[in-house]
Amino acid sequence: MRKTIGLAVMLVLMAVGVTAAAQADLSAFPVGTTKMVYSIVTEEMNDPEMLTITVVSHGEDQYTLGMNVEASGTADQLGGFGFLTMGSSLSYGGGQDVSYSALQALIDQRSHLQPGGDYILAGGGSFKDITSVEIAGIQCLQGSFLDPKNEDTKTTMAFSLTSPVYVFPLIRVEELRSGEWVTTLKMELTDYEFTAPEG
Repeated sequence: MRKTIGLAVMLVLMAVGVTAAAQADLSAFPVGTTKMVYSIVTEEMNDPEMLTITVVSHGEDQYTLGMNVEASGTADQLGGFGFLTMGSSLSYGGGQDVSYSALQALIDQRSHLQPGGDYILAGGGSFKDITSVEIAGIQCLQGSFLDPKNEDTKTTMAFSLTSPVYVFPLIRVEELRSGEWVTTLKMELTDYEFTAPEG
């Protein structure tokens, strides 16, 4: 099954700056505290970097957003330490950049995606090999984004179907080297907790 999705029609501008990586708008989070813990690994790091994102919804369109990053490694490995999202790319210390602006069109349409489907994106990219998976207790659809302008790179992403998440539950970047796909960056949701307000 192949479908064409027009970015101009379906593109949903999530926000600017830091929230450009958000899968869900803050208004999607229920009143209470949602804590999301991500593990981030690259080829350069011995140990994973841990990113904790906390969204506190106070009600009446009031929120508190917190981010904490922890990493261990050598001075050289930590030279590019940090997690930074700007515009339509995900940048990570160590020089990895994941451009997924074309996939923004799929965020709002994820309920129409089907396992086993292939989707053609405006600009010639495709979202393929879609499967149903569970990540940190959240039901997701996972697929691979292929960009014809960069055929030696494959980005696998998962969209949450059941719970609001601030960043996609999975982003994995692979490079084709000597005929084999090698993972250069992986960011995966490892823990998801919601705590309702007391009283």
